[in-house]
Amino acid sequence: MNTLADRDLSSLVANALAHHQAGRLGEAEAAYRCALAISPGHATITHNLGVIVASRGEPDCAISYFDRAIAAEPRYTSAHFNRAVAQQVLGRSRQAIDGFSRASALEPGHYEAHRALGFLWLAEGERGRALDHFARTYELRRGEDRSEIAIRSLNWATRGKLLHDCEQFRYLAAHHRDGQRFQTLAGAYAAVAEDFPEGPAALSAVQMEPLGDDYNTAIHVLAAPELAGPAIGPRTDAAAIVRAFEQAGAVYFDDLLTPQALLRLKRYLLESTIWHDFSHIDGFVASYLEDGLACPLLLQIADEVRHALPELLGKRPLSQAWAFKGLRSGAVVDAHADDAAISINFWLTRSEANLEPGRGGLTVCHVPPPATWQIKDYHADRARIAHFMDSHAHDAHVVPYRENRAVLFRSRLFHRSDAPHFASGYENHRINLTMLFGRHES
Repeated sequence: MNTLADRDLSSLVANALAHHQAGRLGEAEAAYRCALAISPGHATITHNLGVIVASRGEPDCAISYFDRAIAAEPRYTSAHFNRAVAQQVLGRSRQAIDGFSRASALEPGHYEAHRALGFLWLAEGERGRALDHFARTYELRRGEDRSEIAIRSLNWATRGKLLHDCEQFRYLAAHHRDGQRFQTLAGAYAAVAEDFPEGPAALSAVQMEPLGDDYNTAIHVLAAPELAGPAIGPRTDAAAIVRAFEQAGAVYFDDLLTPQALLRLKRYLLESTIWHDFSHIDGFVASYLEDGLACPLLLQIADEVRHALPELLGKRPLSQAWAFKGLRSGAVVDAHADDAAISINFWLTRSEANLEPGRGGLTVCHVPPPATWQIKDYHADRARIAHFMDSHAHDAHVVPYRENRAVLFRSRLFHRSDAPHFASGYENHRINLTMLFGRHES
């Protein structure tokens, strides 16, 4: 039979959870503390108090709560994970790695723990270990034991996404022995695309049947090992690049990749079915490190870029990377800023595909936004950002498109792509790859 204290505890915890879920953190904290007074060793209450304290910007104090929760319940996965997050906030990378490793060992399907470990091992220079965890995030998103993390992209589509995949399968059919398989897939995708909406929409059961259970998964991923030789050519202009960057906050230069690295990376992006994101920006498909983009060659390139420009990037590890592919002429990435210290954007599609030489590239505004301007995400404040860039058009860096040209800039600076006009055909889609280094420095 429940005692009065048990009933009071249950009521207090339920009340605290309701406040917590509603974002009323002060009320939630007060209720948790009352509950903890009744049950001092309660692991969940202690953990939840730690979460609230961490959200207030007190990671050291939060860790003490997580430690107590773990002492009460050693296999408490969330406590290990949130303790690792707090350690990461404090810059204690090795302790964070230990915590995320424990969380992923307790719960092998813990996507966020594997994702965090991928980036932390990158910062430690351990490319192999990072790739192991990015392989796991990819498995959890697209593999046989995939979780719900990317479920919407597995049963939704756009007409552009379906037609892109159809083009890719036809390209693969022309370059591989099992061409008939890819031709069959191309026909199925083309048939579904014929009457499909332009914008994101759910695929019906009838539409999913010809696409199969492997729609928008790793149907074909080309191996992209590290090169025995350099991926980045010698930069005799490194000092000039650094000076220009320090003066203006943005600089561009050509011939970033060696010919072999350029060829191998282009082939990886042309042949691998890793273009899973179709709804982030209209008219584009995209890929990210944790969702198929990570490969040994790409991480080699990132490390060699840092070594080529040590004054700028030597102490700033790779914090994210993505590739975007334009599906139609005129599709643009609107004005935005990146969440990092320094960004590098480079292009991979052959220059001859650009039907308007001198255009189709990137514009970077040299004037930084006010320090009080809180930038949330790509879709937030787009009109306001565009107005800011237009009002400072005289103080902007306009970089024309060219294959293997790189643009290096402070991530906080607003930038946007020019409206490209490229030739038709699968190999002519405009591909840009962006790498982010370090954290945003206020």
